[in-house]
Amino acid sequence: MDLLREYIRELLKEEGILGKWVWPTASKGDLPNEEDTEIERKLYQQLHKYFGTSSYRVKGGPPLDAESVNAIKQIISVGGYPTVFHRVEGSTAMRGMRVKYSWLKKHAPQALEQLPDSEERGNDWNDPVPINFSYKSKGKYGEVSSWTNNFRVARSFTTQWSQDTVGVILHADTSSGYFIDTWGFSNYKGGVYKDEYGIDKLNPTGRDEKEIMLFGGCQVIGIQLMGTKKNHEAGILGYV
Repeated sequence: MDLLREYIRELLKEEGILGKWVWPTASKGDLPNEEDTEIERKLYQQLHKYFGTSSYRVKGGPPLDAESVNAIKQIISVGGYPTVFHRVEGSTAMRGMRVKYSWLKKHAPQALEQLPDSEERGNDWNDPVPINFSYKSKGKYGEVSSWTNNFRVARSFTTQWSQDTVGVILHADTSSGYFIDTWGFSNYKGGVYKDEYGIDKLNPTGRDEKEIMLFGGCQVIGIQLMGTKKNHEAGILGYV
């Protein structure tokens, strides 16, 4: 396995599945004229769809298909194009989301037990409760999920209320999965992708969301909840 990985790493250095340069026609820099590979064009279009699509507007399958996800995981695993596909390791990432009460009972019963009894702290997020389980996105975004290192941003994704759900913030070990920063995609715009596909900018949201993307699964090491034991047990899950 180590020899195979080293071979792929050397191949990426010499040629790379995206060529020597990443999307040179959409780069701000003065890069040599290089034709994009087929997978390179596909990644640009599908990443743009991912960045520009809200979860409630995803139609026709996940923005990134299995081929694109596998290509990005391959790039990350060998450290290819690190200024664009910058791997995040050795830290903790957070994911704000809403889940069913049954999901909480299955994956984080100890977090429910540690909720306060009093209403005095019921409107505050508790401290992260240590936990250990594998997480992999299976929603409308397929194998790709959105994380962040900013608590405020994570919290904002728990406030889109839906019936019979509760907001949670997951904490994951970034060394346990294929995590990358998205700031590396912020400078790409124009070029052939605007002329042929009408894509003005690869990542319209830019750097503001402080997003970290996860491709595939990871290990969750902590979880935060909000509320009291009383309102959870009564099924009052609609708070934000």
